[in-house]
Amino acid sequence: MLTSTVSAGCSRKLRLVPVFLPLQRCYATTSAASKKAKKKPPPSPTPAPKPSTSKTSLRNRMLLAASKNYQAVNRRPPEPEAKEDMNEEEQLKHVEALTEQQRWLESQGREVLGVQMPMLDLMVPYAAGVRNYSEYGSIRALYRQWLQNRINDGKNAFSMRHIAVSDAFPGVAINRQMGWLESFTTYSRRAFQAQSLKANAWVAPMRQEFLDRYIKLNKAIVLKEPLNELAMRPFIDEFSAIVRQRALDNTYFWNFHREVSPTRILSLRAVDGDFGKEMPATGSRIAIQALVRFDTEQSVEIYDRHGKALHEVGPAEEQQQSGRGGKTLHRVAAVPKRVTEYLVLDRAMYLVGSRWRFRARIEALPGRTVAI
Repeated sequence: MLTSTVSAGCSRKLRLVPVFLPLQRCYATTSAASKKAKKKPPPSPTPAPKPSTSKTSLRNRMLLAASKNYQAVNRRPPEPEAKEDMNEEEQLKHVEALTEQQRWLESQGREVLGVQMPMLDLMVPYAAGVRNYSEYGSIRALYRQWLQNRINDGKNAFSMRHIAVSDAFPGVAINRQMGWLESFTTYSRRAFQAQSLKANAWVAPMRQEFLDRYIKLNKAIVLKEPLNELAMRPFIDEFSAIVRQRALDNTYFWNFHREVSPTRILSLRAVDGDFGKEMPATGSRIAIQALVRFDTEQSVEIYDRHGKALHEVGPAEEQQQSGRGGKTLHRVAAVPKRVTEYLVLDRAMYLVGSRWRFRARIEALPGRTVAI
C-alpha cells in the first residue's frame, strides 16, 4: 500500500490502467505544513542600537580614545638616536681632544677615569705536565691548559718587545731603526724572559719596584692613608670596605718579614694608549699591565685602646713604639704568616709622573698548581 501522503488523483489512475500495462510510478509529495515551514522567511536581524548623540556619551568616547592613545605611546620603545658615522679624520680629532683634556687634567693633579684603559687578557699560567694530569681529569683539558700557557708566553714576548722599542725598560737601549722582524729576532731570547728572575733580565728593575709598591700599599692600608698614588679606584673600594669593618679604637701595625719566593711576573701586556699627532713628553705612547705573584711572609699587630695585644704573640722580645696621641705602646711581635697574592699593576707610560698602581686581584683556581 501507498502511504497516506499519496494524492487522490494518482489513486484513480491506478484503477483505470489495464493489468497488462506497467504501473505508473507515483512519488510522495510533501505536506502543506512542511511547505509552509520551508517558505517561512528568516528572522530579520535586530537593528544595531544607534549611538547616542548626547554630549555625555561623546565626551566618554573621546576620553576612552585619548586613554588608548596615551597607553600606546607609553608602551612604544624609545626611538634610538640617529648617530652619524665619523670618518677617520673626525675620529682622530676626537681622540686628540680627549688626549688634550686628559693631559690638562693630569697637569692639575686630577685623574681621568673615563679614559682609563680596560683590563687586558692577563692570565694565570697553571702547570700542565704529566704529573698534573690528576688536576684536570682528561687529556683534552690538560692540552688546553698547555696551549693557553704557550699563548701567554707568546703575548708576553710581543709585549716585552713593544716595551723595549718604546724605551720603557730602564737601562735598555734598542735601535729603533730596526724593522719589526729584525728587532724581534735580535732580541728574541730576551723577549721571552718576562718571567725571568735573573738580575740582568729586562724586568729585574720592574720586579723590585713592584715589591716596593706592595710594601707601601700594605702600610698605607693599615695606617688609613690615601691610596690614590698606589692603587686605582676598583682596588681602592675593596680595601676601603675592609678598613671600615675594623674597630676604630684599635691600633694596627703591619710588618714585612721576607720574600718566601721572589716576586715574579706571570703575565704581561703592553698596548698603545696615546694616539695624538705629537709624541708625549715621556717619549712613550704605551700602557702596560702586569699580573704579578707576591709570595711574602708578613704579620699584623693589633692593640686595643689600653695597649693590650689582640694578635697572636710570637716568640720575640717586646719593643717600644710611639702610638696614637703620643702614647707609648709596648709592642709584642706577632706570628708571621705566609701570604700569596696575584695582583694586577697598571701604568700609563705616556702620562708625565705616572707610577705603577695596583688595579685588581685575581684568585687562583682551587686545585690547580700555578706554573712558576
